[in-house]
Amino acid sequence: MAVFFIVPIASLLVASLLHWWFKRPSVKHVKGPPSPSFWLGHQRVLRDQDNAGDLETKWRREYGTLYRIGGCLGQDVLVVCDPTVLGHVFNPSRPYPKSKDSTFILDLLAGKGLAVVASEPHHRQRKILNPAFSTAQLRNSQVIFQQCSDKLVNGIKGYLTPTGTGDTIDIRAWTSKATLNIIAAFRYDFTSIDGSETELEQGIRHLFTASQANPSASELILVDLMRMLPDSVLELLRLVPTREFRQIISVGNVAKKIAREIMARHNGVQTPEDDGDILNVLATARSTGKIQDDEVEAQLMTFIVAASETTSTSISWLLYELAVHPEHQSIIRAELKQSNDYDSLPFLNATIKESLRIHPNAPSLIRTAPHDDVLPLSGGKTLAIPKGQTLVCSAFLYNRHVFRLSGETMRKSGTQLGFLIILCLYLWVCTRICEMTFGAGPLADPHPTLL
Repeated sequence: MAVFFIVPIASLLVASLLHWWFKRPSVKHVKGPPSPSFWLGHQRVLRDQDNAGDLETKWRREYGTLYRIGGCLGQDVLVVCDPTVLGHVFNPSRPYPKSKDSTFILDLLAGKGLAVVASEPHHRQRKILNPAFSTAQLRNSQVIFQQCSDKLVNGIKGYLTPTGTGDTIDIRAWTSKATLNIIAAFRYDFTSIDGSETELEQGIRHLFTASQANPSASELILVDLMRMLPDSVLELLRLVPTREFRQIISVGNVAKKIAREIMARHNGVQTPEDDGDILNVLATARSTGKIQDDEVEAQLMTFIVAASETTSTSISWLLYELAVHPEHQSIIRAELKQSNDYDSLPFLNATIKESLRIHPNAPSLIRTAPHDDVLPLSGGKTLAIPKGQTLVCSAFLYNRHVFRLSGETMRKSGTQLGFLIILCLYLWVCTRICEMTFGAGPLADPHPTLL
């Protein structure tokens, strides 16, 4: 008897789902390169390209500032560098949320800190941390930056042969050491600028290079699958022993251990009331109940892992560009002879900003449509998209497109030790950078002045 009720109800549900599916907005008509695979879409070819950004730039020229590529499992992904669309997606009053895979992986790595949480927790944490990134506080930190820079230069000098001729220096590895030593301002000795590699350095290097170099097909599919799963099921993925997850959790555990040691040491140290560094700001907020212990750990883990990595990458690219353009070094050196005040160094200022524009730390910011929406396009047109639509907001393409500059003709060269003087200055001064390098809206990076 029950069958007479189950069959029509099931049929009605199926019909309703089919009606919803075919009536929902579709982006299939958006132009883009044909997908080479249902299972992997364009994910494998994007990973395997010789130079990051080459394919994206080629497709932008062919299909415009908004085009469609294939994601894993037949998903349609929109790549966006249209300024009007980006303004809509990152609108401060109603920003699109980060994709589930992004927040899940960041949570594994650094806990529920500023880079992961959204809405009220994000606003609260950001408000607590803002004083640590004020211009006045950054100026107070100049001595620490200068000391770490000097230590880095001396470390590399000791690594060179007496003549220094023909020596090859891995600048990326050394700038990572410098930024980790800046974290020593949190009263923790990383002892990393001595030619050796600490456990944390080794884990970070493997996480951001080796483990990302050749992901398996199953790992690529798993990341895209996260965007489709409900939150309750997503938590079960913590138990999936993939290579990448194991490495992320391992680095996160090391960072958590260090964060706890930092806080334990701080509890027994008297600091001036006007000292507004990150640790003191967090400790004050914790003592007044504005932030919990696990949130304090998450903020420190974020700076130990994510912030130090992005800062060292920015410095490496800056030094690379100066090595490629020695004529710019001469201009900067002449400026420095006139003044050591950052506001009086316009060419150095422009050089730093240009390096950040051409080489954004996060080439793409992935966002998800929170509901069915209509995107305003440049030129007055619109595009309807469904709830859950993945948008790859490309800072790499946008930063080049809006200026009609690409930086693709930069000639290659090695980085020489003499150019490291710029590192001292770069860590010493603070700068602000526009465009998409640090994101946009309320979820943007809170400390571009430090980076």
